[in-house]
Amino acid sequence: MKIFDTLLLDMVLISLPISIYLLYLAYTKTFNTKENNLLLTVTIFSILYLILKYTHPLYENLPFLIINIPLLIAYIKKSKQIILPASIVIVLYYYSFYQNFLFILIAEYIFYYLLYLKTYNKIKPYQFILIFTIIKTFITMIIINYSRYNINYLLETSVEGLILYILSVIVIILLNKTESILKLHMNIKEIKQNKQIHTSLFKVTHEIKNPIAVCKGYLDMFDENNPDHLKKYIPILKEEIDRTLILLEDFLAMNQVKINKDIIDINLLLEDVINNIEMLCQKNGIKLEKDIIDDDIYINADYNRLMQVFINLFKNSIEAIPKEKQGKIKVEEKLEKNNIIITIIDNGKGMNEELLNKIKEPFYTTKQKGTGLGVSLSDQIIKAHDGILTYESKEGEYTKVKIILPKENS
Repeated sequence: MKIFDTLLLDMVLISLPISIYLLYLAYTKTFNTKENNLLLTVTIFSILYLILKYTHPLYENLPFLIINIPLLIAYIKKSKQIILPASIVIVLYYYSFYQNFLFILIAEYIFYYLLYLKTYNKIKPYQFILIFTIIKTFITMIIINYSRYNINYLLETSVEGLILYILSVIVIILLNKTESILKLHMNIKEIKQNKQIHTSLFKVTHEIKNPIAVCKGYLDMFDENNPDHLKKYIPILKEEIDRTLILLEDFLAMNQVKINKDIIDINLLLEDVINNIEMLCQKNGIKLEKDIIDDDIYINADYNRLMQVFINLFKNSIEAIPKEKQGKIKVEEKLEKNNIIITIIDNGKGMNEELLNKIKEPFYTTKQKGTGLGVSLSDQIIKAHDGILTYESKEGEYTKVKIILPKENS
């Protein structure tokens, strides 16, 4: 019963740091980084510390062999920077039992490293563990036989060698299987993102194709000798070309938003936005309420870019309100210390938590004709103004968008 309890404790002490390591990988979803290598180092030395501190050998007067499991993890994970210090710790541990065999112990662990260098690309991890275990058990038997021959000690060492092999294989299987599942999950996610990007690119192409088709249609009808055509078609052509250029600029500017800042009155900008959007609200039967500070508030910003952001946010609110619902959109403004806070609240269909978490991702959209660029680009524009764009929503009830921008000091 004592042996079973010791084995159970050993498994807990080994699995606890490994579980933390795997949970970290699952949370960050990253591999082969310096940060992960550092965590693997901490994991291995945590196992060594816990074994040395809290457990004891299965059999009295015998050093336990499972202390080699952290070293085997380092070998299998090909962490060369961990192998040397882990080997030194283990050699010092065995030296406390066998003071007369220091050079043999050092030679033994040098041999393991040379074996690793010679075979790590030629044999499977479990074969290396088996070879390591056999050699370790055999050398331990030789040392015990030389120092104090006892047939029971030899049998007990054989049992410990078997336990070392079984536990090591279990640990490596756990590590490999979990990492494989995480990598598979990441690959599936990447495939979905690529598919989503492909779909979004198709939509962007479609959006560009529409104004070009309109331009071609008008050009086919265009008669340069007809003054009415000049007055009627030229503004339409210019508008469609401008729309195409804006879409292309937004698409190309996803990773680098260019802004030209100047001192502007944010309230003047909001009034222009509201004037542009009021007709669209009336057309859709939506009540537009505003609570704007009746004073000049200056910020250092790009007027056209912020105009683009606010119009996009208002349009999103309008589109989120079902036609059968009595729609309402409210825009509020308040000052807080050195910031101007603008909030747009609608009583539309709202968003669930999953959609709310993905709302700022490029190319992510729930609209049939959306490109998934609007919110992501708006967020980048606000960040370029040293501001913050946040969303709050409850499915079926409301969505609240808050824009925080630094106010220009008077």
